Amino acid sequence: MQKLGMKKGAVWISSFFYSLYHGGVLLPLFEFPYSLLVCLPIFAVGIVWGWMASNHGSLWGSILSHAMADAGIIVLYLKYVL
Repeated sequence: MQKLGMKKGAVWISSFFYSLYHGGVLLPLFEFPYSLLVCLPIFAVGIVWGWMASNHGSLWGSILSHAMADAGIIVLYLKYVL
């Protein structure tokens, strides 16, 4: 889609599929309405990461911030779940 000059559409569509995948992973962890609500911030951060990759021409910013988000989730899991 980026070759056709539709960067914005490509970011939105990829964010949709990103949140759809993560929603499928989170479905067994949360009750029904909450699993859908969790997908909203995932969609939003997908837009941010897609915008970063699109505007800066590199995936490194998205990769590093995703790794930091994953590290934060692991810390919260270890602190509150275990």
